[in-house]
Order: sequence, then C-alpha cells, then structure tokens
Amino acid sequence: MATPVQVADVRENTAEPTATRWQDDDIELLIDDMGVLLTSATIWRKKAANYAHLVNVSEAGSSHNYSDLYKNALAMEKRFTELAAAEAGSTGSEGRGHAKVRSIVRDFRE
Repeated sequence: MATPVQVADVRENTAEPTATRWQDDDIELLIDDMGVLLTSATIWRKKAANYAHLVNVSEAGSSHNYSDLYKNALAMEKRFTELAAAEAGSTGSEGRGHAKVRSIVRDFRE
C-alpha cells in the first residue's frame, strides 16, 4: 500500500501539490500498481494529452508558446520513465514491454 510520503513524492514530481485534479486515492492505486516513478510518468503523459490541442498565440505585441506545455510534459514523462527503467536495472528505453532473449544451455547426454 502506498504511503503518504510516496504520494507526496508523486505530487512533487508532477507539480500537482493539491488534490484538485488527482485525488490521493487515485495516486495511491497507481503507485501500488507501478511505483512512484512510473506513476509520475503516467501523470505527465496525461497532462501532455490535456495540452495537445494548445497552439502558440501572437497578438497585440505579446506571444504565448502554449505548445511548449505539450512538449515539456512529454519531456518530463520520458525522464521519469527513464528513471524508472534505471531503477529497475532495465536497458530498454521505456523500462517495460521489452523481452530479454538469451540462449538456453543444456547438458547433452550420450
């Protein structure tokens, strides 16, 4: 079961200090399923999905690069996925869904 410290870590990793979007119970379930780092990556991926429709706006002498929110959220998702893979000792870029293949060595009897 996820601890309050783990939930606080996810909130810090994802810049979600309050439970307005993500309830503690939801975060706890994700942590129990995949750990702190992959939970952080999942939340960043969902944030990126929310930002995907945003475009850059220039008007009246000011500009807002809203598309950077999407790019930056994906960069954070990638970073936490890489950290989780490194923590697990995986060499795969995503740390999950990769098969490892090696030769089977058996004694041969005559």
